[in-house]
Amino acid sequence: MILKRLYYGWVMVLIAACVLAAHALVVYAFGVFLRPITMEFEWDRGALSVAPSIAWLISGFLAILSGRLSDKYGPRLLVTANGLLAGIAFLLMSQISSLWQVWLIWGLLMGIAGSCCFTPITSTIPRWFTKKRGIAMGLAVTGFGLGGMISPPLAQWLISTYEWPQAFIILGLITLIIVIPLAQFMKHSPQRIGLKPYGENETVKDAQSPVSTTSSVSVKQAIKTSHFWLFGLILACFFFILQVITIHIYSHAVDIGVSATVAASILSIVAGSSIIGRLSMGFVSDRIGARRALSACLVIVTLALIWLLFAKEIWMLYMFAVLFGIAYGGIIPLQTLLTGELFGLKFLGTIMASIMLLGMVGGILGGPVAGSIFDVTESYSLAFLICVVLCALAITLSLILLRSRGKEGIVGYD
Repeated sequence: MILKRLYYGWVMVLIAACVLAAHALVVYAFGVFLRPITMEFEWDRGALSVAPSIAWLISGFLAILSGRLSDKYGPRLLVTANGLLAGIAFLLMSQISSLWQVWLIWGLLMGIAGSCCFTPITSTIPRWFTKKRGIAMGLAVTGFGLGGMISPPLAQWLISTYEWPQAFIILGLITLIIVIPLAQFMKHSPQRIGLKPYGENETVKDAQSPVSTTSSVSVKQAIKTSHFWLFGLILACFFFILQVITIHIYSHAVDIGVSATVAASILSIVAGSSIIGRLSMGFVSDRIGARRALSACLVIVTLALIWLLFAKEIWMLYMFAVLFGIAYGGIIPLQTLLTGELFGLKFLGTIMASIMLLGMVGGILGGPVAGSIFDVTESYSLAFLICVVLCALAITLSLILLRSRGKEGIVGYD
């Protein structure tokens, strides 16, 4: 009886959260494997860090295609492909012996898998909600934070207990078992199963109120606006920073004398704290608008990075992890919410994927640049300083975006 009363959009939110939790293994586990793999094969950290950068590049380009496919057919087949490819990639990683194999397996397979996950899921959830859209998105992406909270200590425990090849096998099986069955229950939109979006018949008050399901721009129109390029550059700066932290903070902590278990817990705290940001930004953006929320998150990221430059003790690293995690988590749902606020919902998947492609440029560079800096200087200090400068630039761009009101290219908006 309860299930009959439960709106299926909330079921979609739960499924999305679980799938994103499983996909967090791909994002958060690599940094834990970086040090033991480079030590065994005597590879440079910068060279090995190219693998996730290749994945970001491929994921960014293919996300445009997956966004279009999701807009038309829904996320089910795409998310199924994500689970299958990511699971196979984990299994194959247990057999690596050459650097090019890592680039091929993690770069190509994980890249394709990534393009079939985040964009299809996060562009589908808004279709199910007119009311409480921000809350629904925040809850969905919270799954990624929960998965990221579990992934680093899980990966570290598996490596310590079974060695890294067996750890990859276990992570592959986990991915296959969780993602593929859940994907079969994902639906394109409420209209296709005879439902209306949640709250469609109610009046929805929005602090920004420029977004509408009917007033939308096409992809070609979006690309011609300053909003598109400003937001893309902001994400490029942010993803550079994100890749530096997720790939290298574990190794940085171990390098300065922190135990491997505690170093893994730093990544867990980042992911766990991100849950606060993911949930709170859904509420906050519904009240003050996604643009103001984005600026606030970037300010917190900058303060956290400045703190990291001076963090030498465990409690200081934990403090960084909490601040960075909250702000980083807040930015994740804002990617979708702000894209919808600026350009409407009709072509949300494709437009969001196009903007993400710009952001991926930063993500591609982050890991290898930080790794190469360490290989030359035996320190990450310069890499962290570059992150501070880029985040300050992102804040400036976000303030410009904040001052620009309405949706460019849509008749009726200033």
